[in-house]
Amino acid sequence: MSFEIVPVAGALGAEVSGVSLPQIGVEESAALRTALDRYHVLRFRGQDLDRFQLSALAQNFGPHFLHPIVSNGFPDCPEVLELRRDVDDAVLFGGECWHADVTWMKPAGYVSILHALEVPPFGGDTCFASTIAAFEALSPSFRDMLRRLNAVHSYYWYERREEPPWVVEHPVVRKHPSGGQEGLYVNRMFTSRLSGMTVAESAPLLTQLFSHMERYEFTCRFRWQEGDVLMWDNRFCLHYPLNDFSGQRRRMIRTSTMESNR
Repeated sequence: MSFEIVPVAGALGAEVSGVSLPQIGVEESAALRTALDRYHVLRFRGQDLDRFQLSALAQNFGPHFLHPIVSNGFPDCPEVLELRRDVDDAVLFGGECWHADVTWMKPAGYVSILHALEVPPFGGDTCFASTIAAFEALSPSFRDMLRRLNAVHSYYWYERREEPPWVVEHPVVRKHPSGGQEGLYVNRMFTSRLSGMTVAESAPLLTQLFSHMERYEFTCRFRWQEGDVLMWDNRFCLHYPLNDFSGQRRRMIRTSTMESNR
C-alpha cells in the first residue's frame, strides 16, 4: 500500500490519500506514525470503519484509553465512544474550548482518532493548533523561563471538589521524543494552575499562554465529510470542535490511546 501526504497549513495538518485504514499493516502503521510526528494531525477521506476496526487501528499507536467517567462507550467495545448530537441537543461533546485529550493522567493521552459516520451539510468543523509552532514563536528568554515550570492538570469539572480524583503535574514544555522539537503542554480545559502557585497567581501567565497558542497562524481547520477520519497527537496539538450546527444531527465514533514506552 502506497499513499500520498499533502500538507494543509504551514503550522500543522496534512491530508493522506491512497490508504484504507482497516487494511494497514506494520509498515503502513510505522509510516503513519512518522507522518503524525511531522504534521501532528492527519485526515483520511472515504474511510469505512466499524467500532472494532477503529479499536484495532488505535492499537498501532499505543494502549487504549478507557474513560473513567464518560459512559457512551459501546458495551461490546468500551474503548470506542459514540459521539452523537441529535437535532434537539445543545451540548457538543468536547466543544467547550481549546484542549488536548487526557492531559489529566500520567502517562497522558497520545493519539485520538475520530471517524465521521453522519455529518450536517455545514458547520461542525474541527480546528487544531500546533503547540510546537506556538513555543517556537516565543522569545528565547521566555522559553528558558517556561522550561523550568510545571503545571497542574485535573479533570476540570471535579476541580471544585476538595480532592479531585485525577490530578497530575506535567512540565509546561514537552520535548518530542522523535524529532526533539519542544511544545507547550498546557490547555484551557484541564490545566488549572502552575505548580507551587495558586490559581490566582497562575492565571495571568496561563491566560497569556492560552491566547498565544490559539493564534490563527498556529492553526488549521478541517470541514467534515462522511467517511472522514481525523487522527491527532495530543502531546503537541490542541483541538477545538465548533458547536455551530444547531438543529442538525451528527454521529461519530472516537477512540484514544495513551503514551507508552514504545
